[in-house]
Amino acid sequence: MVSLAKKKRRGPVYAVVDLETTGTSVKTGSRIIQIGCVLVQDGQVINEFETKINPRTVVPLTIEQLTGIKNNDVRDAPLFEDVAPTLKSLLDDTIFVAHNVNFDFPFLNAEFERAGEAPLTIPAIDTVTLSQILMPTAPSFRLRDLTSYLAIDHDQPHSAVSDAVATAHLLIELLKLLADLPTITLQSIVDLQLTLPQKTAWLFERELAKRAVEPQPLKEELYVSNGLVLHKIRPVSVPTAQVAGKYPATKRQKKYLFGDDLAYRPLQSKMMNAIYNQFSQDDPVRQLVLEAGTGTGKTLGYLLPLAYLTYPDHRIVVSTATNLLQQQVAKQTVALLNDHLPFQLTAVVVKGNDHYLNIDRFAHSLAVHEDSQLAQALKARMLVWLLETTTGDLDELNLNAQQAAYFIEVRHRGVRTLNKQSPFYQDDFLVRRARQVATANLIITNHAYLVAHPAELGGDDRGAFLVVDEAQHLSRAVLRQSRQTLTFARVMMILHQLQNLVNQTGEQNLVTLFENLPLGAYNVELLASDLRELEGRLVDFQQALYGLVKGGQDGELVEQAIDNRQLAGMLAPTNPLMVELEQALSAINLHFTALNHLFSSRSETWLATDRYLMTQFASQLAGLKEATRMIKEAGQLLASQPEACVFWLTIRQGDEQSTLKLSGGLLVANHYLSRKVYPHFLNHLFVGATLFTSGRSAYIFNQLDLDRKQVRVKRFASPFDYGQNARLFVAKDAPAPGATAGEDYIDYLAKMIYQLATKTQCQTMVLFNSLLTIEQVYAKLRNTDLFNQRDILAQGISGNREKLLKQFATGTNSLLMGAASFWEGIDLPKEQLELLVVTRLPFDAPNEVINRAQSALLKAAGKNPFYQVELPKATTRLRQGLGRLLRTPQDRGVAVVLDPRLVTKRYGKTIQAALPSDLPVIAESSDLIVVKTKKFLKGPESATNE
Repeated sequence: MVSLAKKKRRGPVYAVVDLETTGTSVKTGSRIIQIGCVLVQDGQVINEFETKINPRTVVPLTIEQLTGIKNNDVRDAPLFEDVAPTLKSLLDDTIFVAHNVNFDFPFLNAEFERAGEAPLTIPAIDTVTLSQILMPTAPSFRLRDLTSYLAIDHDQPHSAVSDAVATAHLLIELLKLLADLPTITLQSIVDLQLTLPQKTAWLFERELAKRAVEPQPLKEELYVSNGLVLHKIRPVSVPTAQVAGKYPATKRQKKYLFGDDLAYRPLQSKMMNAIYNQFSQDDPVRQLVLEAGTGTGKTLGYLLPLAYLTYPDHRIVVSTATNLLQQQVAKQTVALLNDHLPFQLTAVVVKGNDHYLNIDRFAHSLAVHEDSQLAQALKARMLVWLLETTTGDLDELNLNAQQAAYFIEVRHRGVRTLNKQSPFYQDDFLVRRARQVATANLIITNHAYLVAHPAELGGDDRGAFLVVDEAQHLSRAVLRQSRQTLTFARVMMILHQLQNLVNQTGEQNLVTLFENLPLGAYNVELLASDLRELEGRLVDFQQALYGLVKGGQDGELVEQAIDNRQLAGMLAPTNPLMVELEQALSAINLHFTALNHLFSSRSETWLATDRYLMTQFASQLAGLKEATRMIKEAGQLLASQPEACVFWLTIRQGDEQSTLKLSGGLLVANHYLSRKVYPHFLNHLFVGATLFTSGRSAYIFNQLDLDRKQVRVKRFASPFDYGQNARLFVAKDAPAPGATAGEDYIDYLAKMIYQLATKTQCQTMVLFNSLLTIEQVYAKLRNTDLFNQRDILAQGISGNREKLLKQFATGTNSLLMGAASFWEGIDLPKEQLELLVVTRLPFDAPNEVINRAQSALLKAAGKNPFYQVELPKATTRLRQGLGRLLRTPQDRGVAVVLDPRLVTKRYGKTIQAALPSDLPVIAESSDLIVVKTKKFLKGPESATNE
């Protein structure tokens, strides 16, 4: 134990405490086995206290594996009763701090009471909640992730003293951030009257009180607009006409340009020259398809030559498959290029409107105290975020689905929906973005936005060069644009929310808002009647759709394709049902518009809460309009292209609450890209690491809507040494699809994942074809001790994709189970990923409605669906999955495929031929794979030629 003397200083003393316990509840017999306490004052650690505690009970194996504390370690330790008086004395007159204070503080107090001591009555604050508010863009709020994010040493997670020291340093950083908040922002947070764990909200109140005595000037990079503190953005400036200079074609010229920070890569250089030569000559071919294997450095490889080709007369538009890739291009590659080019690229990231915050709506929401404390805390977090964001991109906040519910009220709906008289119009993030786009020479967008807004992106007078990165996904964006799902439970929820906003008892509503204005009261009455009428028509519409569903037992989830002719007749504009739906919605829109005019004409008389009420109604009404728009578009699609689309209903039979969903859209892109997108751009470059499935396959050309004769093709293999640094093991005794019962297959997967994970103890990713299989395997593994050895992350269970990837990237012994999007777009170099497990060859599920319809369409055209689409798609996806393994020349890794078809089926040879030619593919029994994987991962000296 360390000396407990507390040196008196000016500031308060914070006692940062962490407990290790035998379980989660004192009431069920759980006891403390270790206490760590660190005293912090005036930004310094002034004292530490640590002791193990004899719990007088057995330390469970799970706790031993988690903390490293064994029964022998606590056998001779003091009892809690022996240290309680000393600990109580230490904590008196301090501010108690913990990372998840609602566990540590009550647990410790319960132990004090059990030992005959009075419980602590000191203030207690929570660093989890403080971190969420004061570090709004942190990727995760687990202690381990926060310490990594802030570069705080934390070598022994789940050791009380190590956790307490790490939390103490986290607290010091958080108190600095708190002291740095502008007074206006601090006042806004206090005004929210937050309900936070213990006395956490008191910290904000105390800091605000301090400002009355010690005023704080506003920082240079901030400004105040109508009560909100925002971050300034650099003034929009037209790039000065610097001379682009001569393109560095030779190795010597590139090395000179790159200097010491960028390595010269021979394959990347060839790629650069291929692009520059293609588009700098008078070649009538304007389209280049370029496959660059993993490790080529394709982003820099295409941006550098295109920068020289376009500056200063043209613009580059880069379209990526995901928003994450957009950020990587903007924040990493462009910054790197601008450090070396003789001119500057001015880049702007462009996404869909609903990715951005509407500041006006947000400001109005601050005046309303939400019933949801989650929403109130999110407002505080966003107030702090506004001090740092220059884009207003909500993706920066890394939010989960629960928090995202509040965004329906405050997310953007486009510049056209803004009131130009709003005091926040000039501050609006989309208005700002439009100014930046007008002068940018590089726009970075995603495939969905490109497909929806090609004229906006490429229609500039200067002309634009289009780059489609991860081009294999572009056609999917076209299909996604046409495919939509209408969830009737969601529509009815919106309708009921609108009805509550009109006349909910005990709440502010439109009836009370307009009760003293006869014209307003009249329109509110009509509005209530319109909403009831629309509800009746929606019920009729659902009943009509129910009539199209055949069979199904109670409780069974039915997914059933609908006859296009029947649905087209139902959705026809002349159908009385559709006429009545349209009339009801038009009446609602008419009467709310009348209320809006009345409201606007008396703008000076309303409170902020009144404005927020009108904003809420408008937001929900927009959701209702979106639903009816989807119904109309489905009808138009069925009328114009009945043979090229498919629609289906999903319903759980026998449910009292409606689970009905109507989904559907196009099956094929029908030359949308060649007719609607490509003509807006001067030249087109299609790039990807895994574009081709064989030298003869027309798959990628069909997907990209390209005429093979009018396209140049370049292919660059990966520079990595797969023969030396990688192995692909195929389990020849794994259950083949359909060969075993479903439960036996899940047992096999769980057993193999468990054995590989326990024997290798390295960063492991397991790729699945379905979320259901992940859930089933996760449940099996939950009954093992694997969770005590490894950090287990599972898509659909542990969080969303971005959160899981950030947690996995900062881990050292994590196991991540993912499907779909986890097969690609993930960069995990070196020790971040060493073992990749593929549970099944990634074929699409043949029984899904949309896959059946696509197959039928191809057969009707005289084509073989398996060889034309299914096999090329699976081959591409497997190449993408295996591409996660080696990301740098120094990486070593093993891929294990638990599907024998890769070596037993003839098409397996076709798939193998598309893999890196020097990658050893070894078929082995499952047991031997575990042994050989462990041996190979030990290092080159242990790996022999299997």
